[in-house]
Formats: sequence, C-alpha cells, structure tokens
Amino acid sequence: MEPIGLGLGSVSLLFQVFAGCIKGYQLLSEARGLEKNHQYFRVKFKTEQCRLLDWANVVDLSEDEATLTMNRASRAMILQILDEQYRLMFRFGRLDDRLRPISPPILYEETDAAETQASAHDAQDKEKADALQARFPDKTLLLEKSLRFFQNTTKYPARLRWAISDKAKIEEILNRLAGLNDYLNELLNSQQLQALGTQQMRTNYHIMQLNDKIDDLCEIVKAGLLASASAPQLGQPNQGRHWQTMAGSQISASPVTTYERTHDTQLASLAQVKGLMSAIDTGALTDQVRQELSLQQTDVRTLPMKLGRTDLRPIQPSAESFSQRWPAWYKPSLEPWRKVWIEWKSSEPRQQQMGIRRSNSMMLSRFEALVQLLREDAYTAQFRALKCLGYYVQEVSATENRLGLVFENPPRVDSSVLPITLLDLLQRRSVPSLSARLKLIKILVDCVERLHAVNWLHKGLRSQNILFFCDVDSEPDYAQPFLSGFDYSRPESADFMSEVPPHIGAEDLYRHPAVQGGPRDDTYGFGFKKHHDIYSLGIIILEIIYWKPIEVVLRFGEEDIGRSSETARVKEILLGGTFDEDNRRLMGDAVGDVVRSCLTGPDPSRVPVFGADASKSGTKLQEWFFDAVVKRLRELRI
Repeated sequence: MEPIGLGLGSVSLLFQVFAGCIKGYQLLSEARGLEKNHQYFRVKFKTEQCRLLDWANVVDLSEDEATLTMNRASRAMILQILDEQYRLMFRFGRLDDRLRPISPPILYEETDAAETQASAHDAQDKEKADALQARFPDKTLLLEKSLRFFQNTTKYPARLRWAISDKAKIEEILNRLAGLNDYLNELLNSQQLQALGTQQMRTNYHIMQLNDKIDDLCEIVKAGLLASASAPQLGQPNQGRHWQTMAGSQISASPVTTYERTHDTQLASLAQVKGLMSAIDTGALTDQVRQELSLQQTDVRTLPMKLGRTDLRPIQPSAESFSQRWPAWYKPSLEPWRKVWIEWKSSEPRQQQMGIRRSNSMMLSRFEALVQLLREDAYTAQFRALKCLGYYVQEVSATENRLGLVFENPPRVDSSVLPITLLDLLQRRSVPSLSARLKLIKILVDCVERLHAVNWLHKGLRSQNILFFCDVDSEPDYAQPFLSGFDYSRPESADFMSEVPPHIGAEDLYRHPAVQGGPRDDTYGFGFKKHHDIYSLGIIILEIIYWKPIEVVLRFGEEDIGRSSETARVKEILLGGTFDEDNRRLMGDAVGDVVRSCLTGPDPSRVPVFGADASKSGTKLQEWFFDAVVKRLRELRI
C-alpha cells in the first residue's frame, strides 16, 4: 500500500487522508469472509463512513483546506485523528498499537486466484457486500469526490477478506473507529454540533428510504446497538477524557463541547419501528423477529388485544356531546380500576369506492394490526403517539358495531385528565404567542417528517387529532403535542390494507382534493400518498397561523362544509386571493413559503408523486420536504 500525500500539492494533505479513510470504510464494508450472523458489521462500517462524511460536510472539508470552518489550532489535531483512522484501516490488522506484528493478521488481500476458487458461501457473501452499497447514500458529492481522488492517486487492494471470525476483535476495530469519529465531533462548536445533528438525521432518514427488507432492518438495529453499548453514558460529560494515539501522544477531548453518540441509536430506533411495521403487516412478527429487532417485552403484550366488558366500562358523555373520545374505567387482571379513554374510529367508510369491497374480517384484521403497532409504545412514542392498551367493540345497534382504540395518558399526567384537541383550543382559547405557535409548527413538521421516514402514512392529520393534556383552567404546553387519529393509517407499501375514510365535510377540509372520496389521481393502490399528508399538514399550519379553525379561515358556513363541490375548492381558494399575503404578514415569508409548499407539493417532474414511479421516489420526496419545509423553519430563531 503506497502512502498518500506525495506529489499532490494542489490537494490539501487533510483531504488526502480523509479520502483514504472514506475508501478504507468502503473496503472494510465489502471485505468477505464474515459469518452469516455477523453481516451487521458491514452496516456498522457504512454508518461510521456516513458519520465521517456528515462531519466533513458540516466543517466544509474540500480539496482546498482554506474552506475548512475550523480554527487553525484544531487542524493539526484533526489531521492526527484522521491519520489514526487511516492507519488503523490500511494496516489491515497486521500491527498492534505499538506497531508490533499480529499473528495471524485480522485482514488480508484476496488474490484473483482465490476469487476463482470461491465457494457458494463466498458468492452469497459477495452478493451481500455488493447489495450493501445500494442500501446507503452513494450519490453525495463528497463521497464521489473522495473515492475518485483516492482511486486516481493511490494503489490499494481490490478485495479484502477477514482472516478471523473473532467477533470481539472486529468489534474492537469498530469501536476504535467510532471513538475516533466521536473525537472529531467533540472539536465542533455548539452551532456546528447542531448542524451535525440535522445532517445526521437527514442521513438516517435517507438510509430508511433505502432499506425495506426485515433482514436488512435487523442488521441496522444490531449495528446501532453495538454502537450504544460501547458509547459513553448519555448525559455524562467527557471531562478530561483522553485518546492515546499509536504514536504514543495524547489528545484531550474538549471539556466544553460534549457530543453524545446518538446517531446510531436514532437510526436503530427508526429501523426497529419500520421493521416492526413490516413484520406486523405481513403477519411475520414472531418471537425470533422480535429478538432480531431487539424489541423489549412490553407489559401490554401479556394482556388481551380485544378488551371486553369485564375489562372496560365506557363513560358516555352528555347527550349534547358528539365527542370522538370518551373516558372509561379500565381494570387489567389483578389490578385496581383506573381511568383511561377511548378514541372511536370514524364511521365505516364507503367501500364501494373504485368498485372495491372490504369484508368486516379484513377491516378488523387491519385494525388489529394497527392496535398491535400502537401497543409498542416504547418505539412509537418517537412519533408522539400515545400508549394504546387495546381495542373495544361497542354494539351500536343490532346490525352495527363500532371500534374504539383504548389509550392511557402519558406519564406524569393524572389519569382523570382528558385530552384537549388543537381544534378545541382554536375555538376557545386566546391566541398564544408567536414563538409558541412557531414552536408547535416545528414540532408537528418534525413529527410528519419522521413518520414518512419509515413510510408510515397517517391519513387523518387534522387539528381534531392533535392532543394536549392540561387541567381545565390551565394553559396547555404547546411544546408537548401528541398525535392521534391513526384509525386509517397504514404503511405506504401496504395498499391492500387501505381503507377510504368516510366522506365527512368537516374532515374533507383537511384532505387533498384528490382524496376527498371522489375519483383518485393515481391508478395504483388507493391513491393516498405522502404528499396528501403534507397537504393536510399545510392546512393545520394555516390554522395555527390564524389561530382559527379552517372553516372560519375560509369563511365557510355549515352549508358550505356539507357540499363536496365547496370542499373540493379549498386548495384553489387558499392558493389564490390574499391568503398568501396574509400568511406572510402574520408569520413572515419563511412560514408563508412553508404553507405554499405543503399545499402545492413538489414539482412532479422532479419528484414523481403519481403512478408507478412514485413508489421509487421516497428519498427525493424526503429531501424535498426537508429543503422546502423543515429547513426553512429551522432557519428561524424562536
């Protein structure tokens, strides 16, 4: 292996070593000879490569060192850390910390002769390694530039093979590489750390869009949990922590800036939910799959999913109330009665739409799949979903039943407190401060972005399904909204599970014109796509801007709400007239741009949202949503 950095005066030494590190991660992620149950090590090498690329993007690393947004005092330290990574990877495990030969080596270069004698297992191993690259972002400018530079300037092995199957030794290499990336992060200032968090979350969402198979998601979970096991305890400052280099010198971590290694655990958490959804939808959630996804054994799993009359006693509100949510008494086995609440599913949809009929058993199966997912609150809480205890069937008449999801209040909220909806607050409460409303908008936008990252369609976004918990006379905490109304939600890929929500005028005000119960704009599946959720989000943001329900903003009377011809014109009305000017006057240009982006959606020529191509454009839509909505809001300072 020839050293880099010779005769390349036009390219900074820092970039040369960085490019070598990126290529090293690529080679190690493709190295053959890993046992089947250790394939997640490849994922870990790729996630560490992504971490290094994200860091480099934040500090503006390029071939010209002048672009680097780090002070000169840090540059020598950065070079030393990168060089340490480079040497660790390109010695191929032949030398230990004191440069003494290791026997046998951990890795070796594979020859062409060995390639021709590859076994069937090796062929599968190669296929697995090749497929891995497609599961991670591969079109980033910095990645392409680094690999191209290294390939054009340095001789390197075409293939590597693990000489050992020692899990502990491979984990040690990974942990040392992860630790070196940690130290690079600790050199960042607070503003750069914030930018890094955003960049890494975008990378995580991108990775989620590229991984759909349960086996692949399990590998991501294992790789992430490997990282969390070796990371410092979260919240513990790294005061006085030092890193011993191979050369024997010490580098002190910054005592001021503490970076918690959350990148891999966040990615693992997303992969757990996506894997859980996929397993539930396909009926494949076995104990083995739960173990592979490292899912906890939640307490509600031992309880029946369907709650009977001996378990639950609904408390009917007054006759004047048309509440979607009822209080109830709930008694789990061997426990005292306690207060919970029921969220009734909207009246049964018209299944004759598009000539499709759904049997009661099919709808119940779909509903039970949703309940099973919402009972896994340790994982769904990141989407601001509440803990579901099960479901209840109420007999309305001799021929009609209705289904209800049973929820309990969040921790530290008294069980007697009933949720209050955003719609209630829009109708009754005084207008909150500008900063409180803007913070609420940001939280809801982040929530939808996260839902869509794992391909979870909500299908019922409206102010009636955004909940707060507070005493009757208290002001709600607008920074603590919860998302509800999941009764028609589903994974984006599970068109077979889809139900068309009922045609209710007040609810149709929040729906894109294409999914208000009339003809669909997509001949594939049932037509509901992510951009329809985004449209509904735009309507909610409008309500928060004006602090009025959408029908009041539109000046609709009761007769207008009931007419489908009027609700179908909502998008046209909001994008015309003076609404855009009013939005900007009330909340500024950035929020005005966000509303318009949500209502109009992406340019179909750049981000396909209809037809067969729509299923392949998840990454593009995620990137568009970040640039057009999330980023615009994050640039605002509250």
